[in-house]
Amino acid sequence: MEMNTEEYEEEVRSALVCEDNAELRGGITSALGELKYTVEIAAGADDAFEKLKFNQYDVIVLNEKFGGSATGNNTVYKHLQFMPMGARRRIFFALVGQNLKTSDNMAAFSRSANIVVNEKDLPNLKAILKKSIADNDQFYKVFRESLVKMGKQ
Repeated sequence: MEMNTEEYEEEVRSALVCEDNAELRGGITSALGELKYTVEIAAGADDAFEKLKFNQYDVIVLNEKFGGSATGNNTVYKHLQFMPMGARRRIFFALVGQNLKTSDNMAAFSRSANIVVNEKDLPNLKAILKKSIADNDQFYKVFRESLVKMGKQ
């Protein structure tokens, strides 16, 4: 009798992509794949909610117009803004848009994102994410270690 066994990596990192444009989505998925993320694609807002309900993602890339809505009316964006801080803090959130200036820290802060990326800069997304995720991990390293020591994570 042959058993079907799967190998699981200890540190599998996962990403959720919320992008309607197939060309942009392909570029985002490719960049995340090259960074060794397991990528899931949300077909729409309802699918994104379903995925968020049952999975903890390390990275979420969301186009501000995902689902055909503007940032202020984007239900996935609003959901991420109102997530409990303990859960939200574990997610690296990249917001993509036509009118955003890539790596504008104030724009990212005001939108509750870790980074904002202009759609025109998506060909460089791998390098942008690699640097900004490393910076984010370094920034929160001591904080996360403290939470573990206190038994709160």
